[in-house]
Amino acid sequence: MMEETTTREGAAREALSEEGRTYAPHEAVIEASRCLMCEDPPCNVGCPAGVDVRRFIRKIRFGNFRGAARLVRDANLMVGICGRICPQEMLCMERCTRAALDTPIDIAGLQRFAGDVELGETAPLPEIGRREGRVAVIGAGPAGLAAAAELRKAGLEVVIFERSEEPGGVLTRGIPPFRLDPAFTEGELAYVERLGADLRLGEEVEDPVSLLDGGFDAVFVSAGLWRSHAVGLEGETLDGVMLAGDLLTRVASGDRPDLGERVVVIGGGNVAMDAAATALRLGAERVYVCCLESREEMPAFPSEVESAQSEGIEFRTRTRPVRILGKDGEVVGYEGAGIRWKQPGLLVPSNAEDVPGTEFRIAADSVVEAIGQGVLTEFTSLDLSDRGLVRVDPETMETSVEGVFAGGDIVSGGGTAVQAVADGKGAAESIVAYVEGIHESSGSNIDEGAPGNELSVFEGRDAEDNSEERRGGGRK
Repeated sequence: MMEETTTREGAAREALSEEGRTYAPHEAVIEASRCLMCEDPPCNVGCPAGVDVRRFIRKIRFGNFRGAARLVRDANLMVGICGRICPQEMLCMERCTRAALDTPIDIAGLQRFAGDVELGETAPLPEIGRREGRVAVIGAGPAGLAAAAELRKAGLEVVIFERSEEPGGVLTRGIPPFRLDPAFTEGELAYVERLGADLRLGEEVEDPVSLLDGGFDAVFVSAGLWRSHAVGLEGETLDGVMLAGDLLTRVASGDRPDLGERVVVIGGGNVAMDAAATALRLGAERVYVCCLESREEMPAFPSEVESAQSEGIEFRTRTRPVRILGKDGEVVGYEGAGIRWKQPGLLVPSNAEDVPGTEFRIAADSVVEAIGQGVLTEFTSLDLSDRGLVRVDPETMETSVEGVFAGGDIVSGGGTAVQAVADGKGAAESIVAYVEGIHESSGSNIDEGAPGNELSVFEGRDAEDNSEERRGGGRK
């Protein structure tokens, strides 16, 4: 039995290794050479983090691979991470002009290539400004780390408080390793500490206002969403029922739970797709995704759904969960029913009604609930929504309390890593202005020092920049 268990765990570990491949240098150059170098590139508009897509592709095209990595990192510290997990087919790639001729440029693949060329743990650091001020960041996920990086570049002292024992948030505890290698993520995120941020792991902050009282000039709240919701079904206490967030966190930490041969996943979002794909790689022979939405209505990215279908995951759409079936305290099946919407377009459980005669049962060893996440710690000193999300001024990201800013999932209710990066950058800009105002009014001497020097970061003007000038610019 021990040998059998060890073999199963070893197979699962191998199956969960990062998938996909990075371009070889010559392949990256060929793909980059397909770019039309638009004068007013629509792909740039599609990037929430503000990456200059055309310029980094041009650098790859002319062989300046490190320059490409550094250009992307200047806008988005998660170069290779976003190259792996960003839904670029819905963002920059969706706007690619090349698609009118044949297929869009593989921007995701090129960004992944750039990130692999030079990890954050080895990338040269930009020149750091000199400003007086101390800022606390709550949460070391994408938004918090992006904010911390920008604040350090501006020269402010930054302390990051993270309740868990490792940084990264959803990147290290919510995305399965076959999509994002934890070791790679660790190397990328080392960049923030190298910039001089003080990262304090295992320290939870329950009230951001207490940090202002404790000597910080400003606070950025980016704690994320870590409470997984349960449906509230009969049979939820049976052995074999788990929440998707718990499953993905366990797998990310190296655990390889035995889910049995047949697994039902409840939910139609990206977390549900990750849970279903993870169940397959843990050894399940049949995996079912059951959700209220139709295929077109599912909130998961289309690429995620297509990937799941291509792997043989079965879908029961426009169905609701009725109960989880058990025997001797363990899961033996799942019961559901087909639904229709009372009011078209309102995709919530209360708007669903059963279609008579559509009840069904599925034999199952495990049931994974993936119906959404909520706030783990409610920051009651701030103005909150009914869901416990933090309300902010959309222009400044400032909350109802002066000096406290917020961004990422705890504001949006759930989004992409790149949007969280954009939130962190936008909040950092507001925080710098706010802290400068404090110290100017108090008469403190603020020496901004030298601004970031592009020549020191990107090693001067590149050959491809000069070449384009000789050609008279790019194509429109």
